[in-house]
Amino acid sequence: MPGDQSNRQIGLLVPWDPDGAGPAHQRLAAALRHQVNNGRLRPGDRLPPTRILAEELGLSRWVITEAYDQLKAEGYLTGRVGSGTVVAGVRETGTVRTASGSSSARRATPGPGTGELPPGLSGTVDLSPALPDLASFPRTAWRAALTRALATASDVDLGYPDPAGAPALRTTMAAYLRRVRGLDTDPERVHVTQGVRNAVALVSRALRSRGARRVAVEDPSWPRMRDISRAAGLDVVPVPVDRDGIRVDRLPGLDVDAVFVTPTHQFPTGVPLSASRRVALIEWATARDGIVVEDDYDAEFRYDRRPVGALATRARDRVVYLGSTSKTLSPALHLGWMIAPARLDDALAAARDGIGTLAPTLDQLALAALISTGAYDRHLRRLRGLYRHRRTALLTALSASVPGSAYASMDAGVHVLWQLPDDTDETAVLTEAGERGLSLLGLTQCRVGPGPPGLVLGYGNLPEHRAPGVAEALADAVRAAGGR
Repeated sequence: MPGDQSNRQIGLLVPWDPDGAGPAHQRLAAALRHQVNNGRLRPGDRLPPTRILAEELGLSRWVITEAYDQLKAEGYLTGRVGSGTVVAGVRETGTVRTASGSSSARRATPGPGTGELPPGLSGTVDLSPALPDLASFPRTAWRAALTRALATASDVDLGYPDPAGAPALRTTMAAYLRRVRGLDTDPERVHVTQGVRNAVALVSRALRSRGARRVAVEDPSWPRMRDISRAAGLDVVPVPVDRDGIRVDRLPGLDVDAVFVTPTHQFPTGVPLSASRRVALIEWATARDGIVVEDDYDAEFRYDRRPVGALATRARDRVVYLGSTSKTLSPALHLGWMIAPARLDDALAAARDGIGTLAPTLDQLALAALISTGAYDRHLRRLRGLYRHRRTALLTALSASVPGSAYASMDAGVHVLWQLPDDTDETAVLTEAGERGLSLLGLTQCRVGPGPPGLVLGYGNLPEHRAPGVAEALADAVRAAGGR
């Protein structure tokens, strides 16, 4: 709807080297021009306002304005004050022609807790790394999106759903992932899921039906991923993680058919997979004819303005890409997505028959409306600021009172890994913390093999002012455990 246009604050993945040669506005113009020419940005796509892109890239607003004006002069962009900046294009019958002269098929666009922590413990503080700020759920925007979904849903939409998901959400998600994660995919490659757990179950069953027997997982890693794969009949093989991510060099000797990874922000260490290992991982998958399953969790929450691209952009025929709204909106929605190679279609369809239905169609249509109106991007932008401050508050409080240190990780996500002294009894710390009203995850629970003790502490649902009280309670728990 026209009324939405001037208020959209969208996200945009712009490859940016702050130390590159030449004037910044010329380099930015070249980067955006390249995205238009290669189809990452398409006619009608809306660019972020100059102020927002300046903040995201750490540049002056003048640099953004100059780059936009240059591309407008060249015919790549169009727009005027109050209406925003969009990629230019001339619509023709059946095609959309870009400013650079290339054309592509026309694609359908769908419509659209507070209070201080009591020193003596009263209630439970949930420090789960899987929780977002539940109080920040965009109730008003979600209500509007649901209203829009109801108003625009066709009679067909209200019938039995497409097993792969509502076409409107698949189309919207393909465009969204192309814009913010650089994934150039078609809507038919998008599968709507009930979340990442559901997606892992689908992929594990599909792999097993295709003859896979052994899969590699990062060690440490998300415990449920291992459990779900085992439940599908797969043997799980741990692969160690270091400061550069999973040890890809170990894969050739393990006789595995697939590997599950979190390359953007490794769970729970928080490190990104290094560039050289990304290349090596794709080379392994190609040589082995294997599959890489990429959980792109936390990709929306980076606070150092250094974007890490999706691994799936390197080899769409080898990588299964997973994402969800569990941390961006709420785990209660049970909404996720998967981009999978065509060769897995039949196996995924069969696996889906054995697992159950998707999220309600109206919720899928509401998510499509939330994204297409720009409300989702605005929500994520607000959360990035909120979580950045919460991360700083928790790390400051932990450093002041809790023995140990933070693992050297990215400035990103909604959790930190706190390394305890090597002689600490982690199990005892968790018990003592529970007695003090703290619910948290231990590093040992994320491991397959032995390793040093640590705590995986989520701050997504922890207001800043409660961080000192949480840290004091943790410090008490560590001291009490040390006395055993």
